[in-house]
Formats: sequence, C-alpha cells, structure tokens
Amino acid sequence: MRLSRLPRSRNHLRRIVAQMDLPVPWSRDELVNSVARRRGRPILVVPVAHALVRGGHFGLWLARATDDVILYAAGTSDIHATHIICHELAHMELGHDRTAIGDTSVDSRVLAEAAPSVDTTDVVKVFGRSNYSNDQEYDAELLATLIMSGRRSTMCDTGGDPRASRILGTF
Repeated sequence: MRLSRLPRSRNHLRRIVAQMDLPVPWSRDELVNSVARRRGRPILVVPVAHALVRGGHFGLWLARATDDVILYAAGTSDIHATHIICHELAHMELGHDRTAIGDTSVDSRVLAEAAPSVDTTDVVKVFGRSNYSNDQEYDAELLATLIMSGRRSTMCDTGGDPRASRILGTF
C-alpha cells in the first residue's frame, strides 16, 4: 500500500514549524529575525512596486553574497504581505536555495527600478515561482500556511480580512 505524499509532507512540515520556535506573541519581524539567526545571515524585508509582480511574482527572495532580501508587493493587505513573507521564509527553511536554480525570468533593470533601495549588484540568485518545482512551491505554500496558523493562537483578530479568516480557518 502506497501512502500519499500529502500526509507525509504535512507531518514533515509540522516538525519544521515546531523546530522554528515561533515567537509568542506572534510577530512577523521577530519571525524574520529568528529565521535569520538560524541561517546565520541577515534578512532584509522590502515592499516594492507592483511592477515586480507582473510575471506572477508577489514576492521574491534575493540571495546576496552576505544576506538575503525578501521583496513583496507593496499595497497589499498586511495579512497577505505576511503570508508572502512567510512563503519566502518557508523556501529558506526548506533549503530550496540548495536545490533550485536561479530565476532568469526577472529582468535586473525592472528589479532595480522596483526596489531602488536594494543594492542588486551582489545578488547571487533570485528565487521566484518560476524556478522551483511544483513540489517545492506546494511545500513552501503549505509551510507558510502552517506558520501563519501559529499566528492565530496569539492573535484573534484577522483585521476583518476574509482571506485571513479563510486561510487560518483551515486548521
């Protein structure tokens, strides 16, 4: 009898969440700092213009020589921004930088215009949706959702965002 991939994946991802020692009270900034400490590299989180998301990217992870940068679409709701950031953190926690090839669909000129405050000259790899396998995207999305579910235990209010209620209500 073959077990499906889904329960195995969920159990594995739940163990990762348990090892992450999510901050209480839940704080997005503290979560980012915690992942940075575990990785031994600073992580900078930067909202960027929607010009960056035209290729389907709501968030990108830039692996630079000495740190990591998470870019997310400005103007989105706080809960959606948090989920985007958690998704990129999930890729880091899952070690996808070791198995995915850099994303060539992101134009460096567009990136520099969208994130003028970010020095893109020492970017080693850009990670976005187009350079991960479907399994990696599935795992990162599920891990991000599990991380976000930890938020529910310390924050009752979803700010009236129906998407947040739907996401957090699935657990």
